[in-house]
Amino acid sequence: MTGGGGGYTPGDGPMAGVLAGMPEVVTRLLDEHVPDRLGRCTACRNAGSGMVWPCTLHQIATRAQALRADYPR
Repeated sequence: MTGGGGGYTPGDGPMAGVLAGMPEVVTRLLDEHVPDRLGRCTACRNAGSGMVWPCTLHQIATRAQALRADYPR
């Protein structure tokens, strides 16, 4: 599966499918993995530095949320 724009993104992996069945976890990831004023993920800080946002976990959670929206009710 490919993300928007035709390129692979970390959110395209199988983990998004697993997380799609765990809406509470997805919500928590999206709430915690937000950008700081420098455009780095606040939850992925490592000794003062951090991942550029959106981090991998935010991308996976976003994809999981989209997959969940596509689930038949």
